[in-house]
Amino acid sequence: MSHETVGSLLAVIANSLNDGLRIMMFADKRAWGSDEFEQLRLLEETLDEAKKDFQELPALVNGRYYYENDRIDESLEDLRILCTRFELHTQTFKDWVRHGGSIDPSWAHETTTLRRELHRAQCRAARRIHSAQQIETSAESVRCLGALQVYRVQKGRDVRVEDERAACAQAGRFERYAERDVAFVCDFCDGFLVWEDLRAVPTTRIAQPPPRIDDLPAPVTSNTTRVGETTTNSNNNNNNNNNNNNPSADGDNDINPATANWQSRGIALSNGEQKTIVFAPVAVANHVPPEIGEWRSRILCPHCDEYYYEEQGDDDMERVRYTQGRGFESVAAFQEHLEWSHASMVPSASNCGVM
Repeated sequence: MSHETVGSLLAVIANSLNDGLRIMMFADKRAWGSDEFEQLRLLEETLDEAKKDFQELPALVNGRYYYENDRIDESLEDLRILCTRFELHTQTFKDWVRHGGSIDPSWAHETTTLRRELHRAQCRAARRIHSAQQIETSAESVRCLGALQVYRVQKGRDVRVEDERAACAQAGRFERYAERDVAFVCDFCDGFLVWEDLRAVPTTRIAQPPPRIDDLPAPVTSNTTRVGETTTNSNNNNNNNNNNNNPSADGDNDINPATANWQSRGIALSNGEQKTIVFAPVAVANHVPPEIGEWRSRILCPHCDEYYYEEQGDDDMERVRYTQGRGFESVAAFQEHLEWSHASMVPSASNCGVM
């Protein structure tokens, strides 16, 4: 029986990095050029980032004990592969210092690649632990662990756009996808969120006041099932409207401004026309891990997620949480739902900016 754990394999990787650093630090630097010093810097940064992840990620999964002792097969396999790659990378420096000569600049690219993959492997390990804990505790949240970090920032009363952007940067990266589209790739679940036909990432909101809860319709107004929604009894919705129940989970009288103000203005890459799109952190904060065999993350509606209605129980009326099902299959479907079900007004293009 294998005694490998996430913690033990990360220790092997850390040892390989330390070996590589020692080789570089004690090498004769009299003939060094910019490539050698750059390689030393990259090894130091890789080790520092790995330590930072190792210190911070356990807090997201209820503590270091769960993180270090985790034995989920997928996580162990990811890290075993990285153990071998880091050992081979360190052997490269051992051979170099033995034979002398200038360092190969391509090794810096390999260090950068390994650094990125180690970060993602640690994030994925944490997400798998989180998912297992959700199943064991029957928790209601199905958001990806990376999404939860952005979601929690947005729940703050005085959240700043910079805070949301920073949380997104910690959860994943934006990249050009299929030449014409922009995608967010989550480090925690490997899921993609795709904004179609877009010149730049939608990271600036259109300036507009958030709508009051009194102005918003109930998430479901009929028996028709929309993409990613669950059919509910229209009588329950009517009862909810008549009773003026608050859909906010925390009992406040207005919707969270960070999620209510979801609109951003984008420019189509194909024809240069302006269009209203979903502000990137709002989509990132509400994505769920892809289903097995899928690559695209589905998205939950943050307003419907906090929606409750009352129905008759055994004795008294019971407060029941509205169920969204698996969420919306794309950013475009998510936007259609926000426009249709939550009545946000599209502002003019003069009040916007795009990063």
